[in-house]
Amino acid sequence: MDTNSDNYQSGRLLDAIEHLEAVASVPVKQRYTDAGQLVKTIASDAYENGIPQNALGRLLKVLTVKNHLDQGTTTTLVKNLYPQERISSQHVTQVVCCLGPSKSKPSPATQVLLVRWLIMTYDLLEDRTQLGKLYAVLFNHLDMISLRKPLCHLLSLITRRKHVKPFRIQTLMELIQSAGGEEKELMSLLKIFKNYYPEIIIGDVGGSRRMALFFKHPDPEWSTHAKLLQDQNLEKVQAAQQSNYQVLHRGMGKRSRIEVVIPVLQTSRVSNKHTSLEEIRDIEHFVDKLDTIELPNQIISTLGDAMAQKYLHLVQSEAANDRLDEWLKGFLADKLEKIRDDDDDEPEVLSFVLGFLEGYTSFIKALLPSVRKFLESYLSIWKGRDNRQQVLRLLQYLPIEPYEALRESVFAPLERAVLDSAVSSRIELLNFYSALITEWGVRLRTQPTASEESFPSSKVIQHAELLASSLLELAPTSAGNDKSAPPVVLSVIQFYKSLAGLFSHASGNANIRLTVPIAPTIYSITFTPTVSVISGLNSILADYKSAFEASLASDVIKPQNTSEPLYRTELVNQFNGYVMDMCNLIWRNRALNTEDPNAQGCLIPAASTTALTAYVRNVNEAARHYDRESAFHVSLASIFSLSHHAAFANLSAACFAEIEEKQNAAKHGPKLRKPVTQKALQALEKDGGAKITWQEYRVNMLDWLEAVGSRGTSDLMRSTMKALRKE
Repeated sequence: MDTNSDNYQSGRLLDAIEHLEAVASVPVKQRYTDAGQLVKTIASDAYENGIPQNALGRLLKVLTVKNHLDQGTTTTLVKNLYPQERISSQHVTQVVCCLGPSKSKPSPATQVLLVRWLIMTYDLLEDRTQLGKLYAVLFNHLDMISLRKPLCHLLSLITRRKHVKPFRIQTLMELIQSAGGEEKELMSLLKIFKNYYPEIIIGDVGGSRRMALFFKHPDPEWSTHAKLLQDQNLEKVQAAQQSNYQVLHRGMGKRSRIEVVIPVLQTSRVSNKHTSLEEIRDIEHFVDKLDTIELPNQIISTLGDAMAQKYLHLVQSEAANDRLDEWLKGFLADKLEKIRDDDDDEPEVLSFVLGFLEGYTSFIKALLPSVRKFLESYLSIWKGRDNRQQVLRLLQYLPIEPYEALRESVFAPLERAVLDSAVSSRIELLNFYSALITEWGVRLRTQPTASEESFPSSKVIQHAELLASSLLELAPTSAGNDKSAPPVVLSVIQFYKSLAGLFSHASGNANIRLTVPIAPTIYSITFTPTVSVISGLNSILADYKSAFEASLASDVIKPQNTSEPLYRTELVNQFNGYVMDMCNLIWRNRALNTEDPNAQGCLIPAASTTALTAYVRNVNEAARHYDRESAFHVSLASIFSLSHHAAFANLSAACFAEIEEKQNAAKHGPKLRKPVTQKALQALEKDGGAKITWQEYRVNMLDWLEAVGSRGTSDLMRSTMKALRKE
């Protein structure tokens, strides 16, 4: 049934073409057949099934000579020249030869349509080098103002190094000087010439100072549909020839209107001794053929191919990088201009390209100059919503530069655009700073050690810490109304974990200097009644402590020819104060005291401590009044210990119950019914219950916390308390 239908449609198409050939050369008043109706029939069949090779040649023969078809009919016909197969070189030559001023050639409007058709079918040509062979013919038609725009676009696609000649450069510059309003296309073509020969000095050509134009695909949907028709035709051919075991290479799959912005990877004219990237089968084949791989026709196509990205990164071709950067510069400048003029009717195209750039930048770990320039300009007009993730992920690969310069060009406009009343915006910004600092740290670790601090992230860290502190002030729990979002405090913990990971390398690199977290953040997290949060904070403090000790003992980063210490005494004492306060809270039952060396009492004012002490005393008295037998005494000094802390109390009870079970104390003696204290343990042992010392219980508690995955508290206590270092 399908075969009969195809044959019928093919017969109808050929009949319509035959009639059109007969009437095209006949003046309108002398013909009896409606040429417009014939073209509609051809257009309908062409859109459904495409036009076979022979039929396409016959239609081009009609279009490439002077005829009596009206311009509307001609336009409809050209716009529906969907090739069913790859376009032969003969047909390409046929179109190119019809260009130019002559009475025997088609009208200028038709010539423009035909050049536009060549642009749209460029990826569908049987031999794309055929256009390169006709380069001189095409270039010589640039003096035709009507053809200039599409010709510049077509020439930009086919220009190769061999085509760039001094006389052509001179011709372009002369045309630009006299072009007036058509300068953009010529400037773009001249810039492509300059990509191949950067030493070309363009100078001040033309009166206009506008930027060069980025050539936009005339009709992406048309090209997508044409490729779809060719794929369908290949499937039919493959099905018909399946019994012959013939290998057929499929054309490119259907691509959306947006996807065609970045072309598919293709390499033309590969010699026998070389290989194209499309032929690479796997990593081993890639390594084996690395020295013989040819660059693809369009460097921008490497953004969409992981293997091509690896190749560019390995060969470090300056010419290829310049071509890639130049394409991006033109595209991004064009999009930026449209956004400024509020004339960007395809915002998803920018998102699509930025998505590819994000992957490529993540691979090479560097921000391309054109992308950096675009982002700095984009931030000044950005509203902070569109492409937010892409922008933030690209900016984390900013080069290491002084903080003040980055603050003015990037950080300040970024914060103005992103920050709003939502907590989530601050979290995203904090995550960005964390990623940026981590990336800078990785780069500096690969650089030679300097004799003095050259790591500008100290100020970035200080700025990010203020942001983290403001997060804790805004919302102690989840980010906004999103119930699935993690608590805000965990985002802050993760930020400091990334800093701790960076500082673990400080002892071997003088470029990396430790900073001390700000006190409000540390103490706000300290009193969060959640095991995971306290464990995370203690793990961070333990890592910082280890980094400080290793740095102070390191000979690699010790300052030369100076008596000044590596870190100021005030800075070290401030950090030691955090550690001492945490040990006093959890381990030593001396919460909020300021008498120990470096202890800061968690910065709780003395008046507040006195009031809290009185409150706890009143609670004890009230408890004894209501239930004297089961009431137990609580003091402010021990209320944050392993036994009494709101975060640890249940775990402490479970830990001690396990101890009692191991000793079989639950069966033969009394069980502990109150928080574990030294006096409670002594009384329990005296009554015939479990026998364990206060120190043994606390060590068991640390082991138990490690077993359930909360080892941060154990790490800090064991690295700080001398009595535990032997345990």
